[in-house]
Amino acid sequence: MNTTTRITLLAPLLLVLGACSNLTERQMETCVVGLTTAGGVIGAASSGGTGVLPGAMIGTGISLISCEQGQEAPAPRQAPPPADSDGDGVPDDRDRCPRTPAGVDVDGRGCPVDGDRDGVADYLDQCAGTPAGVKVDEIGCPIKDEVVLTINRLGFAFDSAELDRSSKAALDRAVEVIKSHSEVVNMNVVGHTDSRGDEEYNQKLSERRAAAVVDYLVSKGVSRSSLSSSGKGESEPMASNDTDDGRAQNRRVELVVE
Repeated sequence: MNTTTRITLLAPLLLVLGACSNLTERQMETCVVGLTTAGGVIGAASSGGTGVLPGAMIGTGISLISCEQGQEAPAPRQAPPPADSDGDGVPDDRDRCPRTPAGVDVDGRGCPVDGDRDGVADYLDQCAGTPAGVKVDEIGCPIKDEVVLTINRLGFAFDSAELDRSSKAALDRAVEVIKSHSEVVNMNVVGHTDSRGDEEYNQKLSERRAAAVVDYLVSKGVSRSSLSSSGKGESEPMASNDTDDGRAQNRRVELVVE
């Protein structure tokens, strides 16, 4: 066989090789079959029919090399986003409070926020801002007879129930807490005195001072219907009456849940 004839026979094989240079994975099988067939045909033609098998084998080998090189590299797989079953923004593998209701603010652990740390989440808490240490019920409100707030070192003019400036400032800081609780529970404002003076007189003085605190809270927007007042006189000291500091602590007002 002359050179011109051989080139003519090789031309289809070269064309198939060129076509196989940019194949996708799905076209791999077609590429292999095509080059195998072409190799067999060329082998038969160049050897008078005896070279079909060797030609096919050569075509298959060329196809595997060429087609494999022509495959497109698979796109890198994107890692799936971490599962967040309750949709609170905290993945399940870090969520300490699964099944949080939709729309509830959560902390970094995936648990509902509890601003006053009373054990009742804010979205359920009907008495926000409860002072630390106060026992609450299932809706976050102080239980009966629980002291919600103690304001001591109250200053009154001598033999007077009129609040001085520092006492009003102390009550002003507590107004928002008192408002939030008075909408849900009723509170008794209880007055206390130190032990100086007559016991009976101190009892009446404590009642007058508790009533003065109620009047001041009402002037700041607290509902009068949610407040009552009473006095304990000198009967329930919280510190020793033997020192100035102790007596100052005993002159106090407590807000107690009724």
